[in-house]
Amino acid sequence: MFEHFDERARSCVVLARDEARRLGHDEIGTVHLLLAVTGVAPELIGVDIEAVRASVVALEGNAPVQPEEGMMPFTAEAKAALEGANDEALRRGHTIIDEAHLLLALLDAGGGATRALREAGAIPGEVRERANATAGGAPQPTRAAPGATSAWVPEDHLQALRGGDPVMVTLGAERLPIGDLGNPDVDRRLLELLLVNDTRAARLLREHGIDEHRLREVFGPGDQRG
Repeated sequence: MFEHFDERARSCVVLARDEARRLGHDEIGTVHLLLAVTGVAPELIGVDIEAVRASVVALEGNAPVQPEEGMMPFTAEAKAALEGANDEALRRGHTIIDEAHLLLALLDAGGGATRALREAGAIPGEVRERANATAGGAPQPTRAAPGATSAWVPEDHLQALRGGDPVMVTLGAERLPIGDLGNPDVDRRLLELLLVNDTRAARLLREHGIDEHRLREVFGPGDQRG
């Protein structure tokens, strides 16, 4: 799995194991990989490693130091982040994975890393921007399958939205109309739907401070839905 990791990215994997043992945890999770990236590239995180470590302890607790015996497994989220780092590199046309690719994957993998960042006083959206700038190379959109409908908004719709004009939102292959984008009720409902599950879109919104509390502040109390 690590043959394309550069020296600093490999160091992150080793340090993540050390952090897990130091905190008395029996698995390497995304929070331990985050601590490792903070140690290797603190400029990407923007807060001190001790602040990140304190937030991890507050979220997941700690125990006596684990003995250095045998292999320590990765959590499912940590495995997803390690695999996602490869995807992040490939999407930029890179063949070598560095700590910035790993950090970007951590922000998408779940497992508490983003929450630990927030608790430590970092702003995940700003961390993502720094990681993107360091990784370099604009990520390429995934190619759609033949016959698939493009997810991009048509340019005339973009112009309308920029000009403050509403755009009809349709749903599914039947293109059922569900309301105008730009109408507060529709905008709110779409954001509520995006926040329902722990998807990349939901995590990105939450990283930028857009959550249910923020929706209530902006749009007021919503309709009561069963």
